[in-house]
Amino acid sequence: MLEITLSLLKQESDRDKQKKIGASDFSDPCAYHLAKKLLGMPEAPFKYWLGAKIGTATHSFLEDAITKSDLPEMSSAVVEQKIFLGTLEGYGEIHSKPDLVLAEDRHLVDWKTSTRDKSRKYQRVLFEDKQDAGVIYNLQKYYTQAQIYAWGLNRAGTPVDTCSLVFINRDGTTDTDIWSYTFDYEPQHAEIAWKRLETIWENLGINPDPEQFNREEECFKCKVTDPA
Repeated sequence: MLEITLSLLKQESDRDKQKKIGASDFSDPCAYHLAKKLLGMPEAPFKYWLGAKIGTATHSFLEDAITKSDLPEMSSAVVEQKIFLGTLEGYGEIHSKPDLVLAEDRHLVDWKTSTRDKSRKYQRVLFEDKQDAGVIYNLQKYYTQAQIYAWGLNRAGTPVDTCSLVFINRDGTTDTDIWSYTFDYEPQHAEIAWKRLETIWENLGINPDPEQFNREEECFKCKVTDPA
C-alpha cells in the first residue's frame, strides 16, 4: 500500500505538466532557475516534493469550497481563470491562472501553504521590520507574483486595486494559523519583472547557457543539492 500511495501522490498534476513559464516562474528572483525554465531544461528530482503536493491539494479544496459557498463575498468570484500576460518573441505567449479574483471588490487573492514556524518569520519581517534574507527572498517572490497577476488582469479589462497573500499553515491548530497580508496593486512592479524576463530571454538568444546568470544565495533550489 505504501508503494501505491506514493505512486498516487507522485502523479503529475496539471501544474506539473505546465511546460511554459508563468507568473510563479518569472517572479522568482533567481535568474539562473528562470533561465533553465525558459530553455525547457528539466529540473532534477526534488527530495522535498510533498509540500508542493499538499499545496496543490489545498488549492483544489478551496476551489471546490468556493463553488459550493453561499457567502455573498463569493458572488463575483473568478477561480483559476487563465489570463494573458504577454508574448516573448521566439518563445510564445505567456499565461497564468490567478487563484481567486473577487471582481466586484477589485481584489486578487493568492493562497500560500506554509508552516507556523515560517509564518512567524514572515510576520516578523512584514510587521516588525526584522531582517531575514531567506524570508525576504520568499516574500519578494510572492509579492511580485501577485503584482504580475494583477497587472495581467488590469490589462485584460478586469480592474484590480488590491492584492492579498493568504497563508495557510499545514501544521496549524487554531484559526490564527491562517492569516493574510494585503497591499495595493503597483503596475510598475510587474512591468519591471516583465522587462527583466525579456532581458534574460534576449541574453539566452545570444548565449543559451543558464550558467551566465547568477544563482541567488537564498534560492532554496540552489541551496538544496541533494536529489530525491
